[in-house]
Amino acid sequence: MEGTHRPHILIVSDDLELSQFLRDGLTIAGFWTSVVASALQTLELFRLRTFDIVVIDALLEGLGFEELVQRLRGAGEDLNQARTDIPVLVIAESEAEVAADHARKMGADYVVYAPIEIDDFALRLYGIVRAWREAHPDRPWADSVARKRHSESQ
Repeated sequence: MEGTHRPHILIVSDDLELSQFLRDGLTIAGFWTSVVASALQTLELFRLRTFDIVVIDALLEGLGFEELVQRLRGAGEDLNQARTDIPVLVIAESEAEVAADHARKMGADYVVYAPIEIDDFALRLYGIVRAWREAHPDRPWADSVARKRHSESQ
């Protein structure tokens, strides 16, 4: 990735084992990671900051991944009011659990099916972030925005 930038990934899962696996593995692979356990926490978090990519567990309780992705993308609202346009990836057990075309229709960009090998998954995430950055060269990195807001508030 560019210079000193490390992509900041938001992991959304109420499955403690999955979220720890992803957090630990992706941190070692060079990502900044944040973990939340609910769709409502995610929506509130996007009021405060942004990320470089979001990974959502397909079995998320509560609102569920479909409603969360639709709300992140601004579905049913003014599309200019979407909370984010960054890449959204859904993790599912199988195609039977979440069909890739259905997830994309809901607003997700990618679907990954278990089992997940963390090294391969990290490479895929880096590729997704790199492609998004190339398509949006004028957009700041998530942590650049957070650092700027922090320095402005002091």
